[in-house]
Amino acid sequence: MNKIQNKFIGLCLAKNNYFAATICRLEEVEGYVNVYVMVNRKDTWEFYKSFNIQSMSSDLGQKQWFETAEKFIAQLEKPEDWKKPHRFCLARYARQVLADSIFHNNLAYFKEVNDVGVYIWYYYRNSRFQEVILIRNLNLLSAEETKQLFILKEWEKQAFPYQDIHSALYGRKYLYKRIYNRNKFKDYYEKYNNELKNFIAVNKDNIIGKS
Repeated sequence: MNKIQNKFIGLCLAKNNYFAATICRLEEVEGYVNVYVMVNRKDTWEFYKSFNIQSMSSDLGQKQWFETAEKFIAQLEKPEDWKKPHRFCLARYARQVLADSIFHNNLAYFKEVNDVGVYIWYYYRNSRFQEVILIRNLNLLSAEETKQLFILKEWEKQAFPYQDIHSALYGRKYLYKRIYNRNKFKDYYEKYNNELKNFIAVNKDNIIGKS
């Protein structure tokens, strides 16, 4: 199955104006293959939905995969925060968190590299540059867009177990501390924080089961 995974993982099955559906995992069970598909937004490339397709092992790559994916994304409506500036900030923050995590995990494999110090220097320079861009864009948000940062969206609740959405949900704390006039939005942030805590408390078992 490793060869099959290498061949199909990352394959885009369908895309439209708002979404792209790609294979993220395959699992073979008693002559069948379960194809797990991830749907990402095309504006921020954040996770949005997922679904799976079951097919015979002998029918790998069959037309059914593409047809099912096309039908699935066709029924999805345009995201409520499509191409919104506040969504851009949340997505950029989440991407940087994941990139930092991958960077630190990879350092263990670079012990024998002579220029590992240069590699680290370049990475952190770029990371700081990305942070400057994020803070600049964050503080250029309108008052209404800034308020939108602190609203827990329904689609985020459904996508919470996935790393980028998880980072974006908790990333509000990071962003709030970097808003120049944050006292103006203190009530919105505190309301969001309480809503997030309540959501996690109510859905704790489901979240653990999905993660």
